[in-house]
Amino acid sequence: MLTPPRIDVPELLDEDSEASEEVERSLRDLRRFNSLAGGARVYRRLLRRMLPDHPARLTVIDVATGTADSLDRIDHPDLFRVGMDFKLEHLLYRRNGSRVRRVVGEALRLPFRDGRADIVTSAHFFHHLSEEGNVAMLQEALRVARRGVIVNDTRRHYVPLLFVRLLSALRLVGRITRNDAPASILRGYTVGEARAIASRVAASRFEAVRVWPFRFGLLLWR
Repeated sequence: MLTPPRIDVPELLDEDSEASEEVERSLRDLRRFNSLAGGARVYRRLLRRMLPDHPARLTVIDVATGTADSLDRIDHPDLFRVGMDFKLEHLLYRRNGSRVRRVVGEALRLPFRDGRADIVTSAHFFHHLSEEGNVAMLQEALRVARRGVIVNDTRRHYVPLLFVRLLSALRLVGRITRNDAPASILRGYTVGEARAIASRVAASRFEAVRVWPFRFGLLLWR
């Protein structure tokens, strides 16, 4: 009842035709969403569920990392951080002072050898792919991960949809975000849909969890 139908609406930030100042405004909006709307907090919370019991050298690769702000905020005594994205412009944004090594690559063909990372993560990217694409992405991420894979995204629901449309109506976000934020929610998945996708991946076990506010997480173990 509170779930709109899934509609695959294009997102402007994925295109190469937007002016650099508009792209920069959109990246700034996304970083603000992560900070204020719980995205970075959800990322940390889910990652803690897969960390080893004892502190150890840890390598995390974040797929479709954007500006790598979520990975940069992780507090760990010995963490090697790699952020991968297919958009060089996004990786270069605010890279000065970042602790994240940045790599250009495709989510369905990760440029890393088998078992290169302890954990592979991805945040707010699941909605970009079809069901088949997500199965392939999760399987490819498991190839690279020694412990497992964690993804999270916004649930397709009318509440977050109305929230981002209100922000757009009030002109509190840039032009690209006014298109892309509602589009990303309409392209999103419910927890049940995400669980069904994860069940098709060759993991030893997996969990699909609801995470406040209006997000879901998938955790898949090798």
